[in-house]
Amino acid sequence: MNSRICLWCGKDTTGDKTREHIFPECIGGRKKLPIGYVCKSCNNSFSHRIDRALLKEHSGMMDAYQIDTGIERKGNKKKDILRYKQEKFSIQGVGAASSTRISREGNKINFLNANFEVKSVDFVRSLHKCIANILCDSYGPNYVRRNYPELLNFVFKGGDVHPWSYAISFPNLINRPLISEPQIIMSLTIEKNNKTHEIYSFIHTSGIWIVGSSPFILNPDLISKFSNLIILKLAKNKESKSNKPITDFFGFEWNKNDRVHIGELNFLWIVKELEGKPNDDFLYLLTKCKICGQTTPTGIVLPRDLIYSGNVNKSIYHPKNTWNHYNIEDLKKLGLRIDKWSEKKLKEYMNQGIRIPIENDVKKMKLQNCETNCLNCNYVIKFNADDCFI
Repeated sequence: MNSRICLWCGKDTTGDKTREHIFPECIGGRKKLPIGYVCKSCNNSFSHRIDRALLKEHSGMMDAYQIDTGIERKGNKKKDILRYKQEKFSIQGVGAASSTRISREGNKINFLNANFEVKSVDFVRSLHKCIANILCDSYGPNYVRRNYPELLNFVFKGGDVHPWSYAISFPNLINRPLISEPQIIMSLTIEKNNKTHEIYSFIHTSGIWIVGSSPFILNPDLISKFSNLIILKLAKNKESKSNKPITDFFGFEWNKNDRVHIGELNFLWIVKELEGKPNDDFLYLLTKCKICGQTTPTGIVLPRDLIYSGNVNKSIYHPKNTWNHYNIEDLKKLGLRIDKWSEKKLKEYMNQGIRIPIENDVKKMKLQNCETNCLNCNYVIKFNADDCFI
């Protein structure tokens, strides 16, 4: 079958000499797809924009770019060359990471607003674009367009990011290998719903990543399996330059945050939370899943009248979430003169975090040894009052 069509837009690429990097050049990728697999238009516009997110929306990638001199950035314009040199010492994030900056001066490293659990649409699209390219390199664009339409549609057009999760094992910052070009170290093919799905793991200076070709494909058991297989493979192949096990180089716990790290390589499963819908009649008593981080109702609801009764001048704050918000009656009980507020101000205030009298702090409730199932990954969450919030 003729393979001279573009992976992304499906247009005829006869005569087009463009070759796209499988992994973006900005994170160290060197290997390219064959000529004609991606058209010039998609490579120069769509690909460039998405690749930028892969480098500059994740603090791990930004850090790897600075520390690994093997990751090159090419540019012909003087301003680009100057910027690339400056970024080795001070790099600014973009998009969801626009407030993130990593700077280096000698042995001093400063992480400002660093985020290692990125769930932004563009970043997750960029990760999955690498998987689409890997598939395209193996099977050709016709095959991938025919068999992986959901993957291509998400990467090319965006959309709901929740089904497209990933996992990462972070490197030890003091003792880590510099792997400038991402290398595939493990792949699995699984059958689900009478379809074939591919899952790949690649290793890089930024960490060990696991990314799937289909929505809702990753889960804690599968990530744990990858962890075990990677350890066995790297030990067998003796790919490490020392006699130390791979777990000495990877598995660093950047953000503990009461999260359970998966497998011996301490993978974090990064999946966007399912959003809740506030109820005007009551407040949900919530807890966090220790595997995927999903905010989950405990099954206990709290009457608003009871929660807001007490001394509002001595209060405790619960950060904003999508499950609970103020309603009009709540604001009146708090003594706020909302009749003179603009509609915009009222909406903003209602959807911020909630303050309740400190005497009604939910952490004082007599809850011990309780259980509920995470509504995202179905993990059994064991919780006490200390694990709860509203």
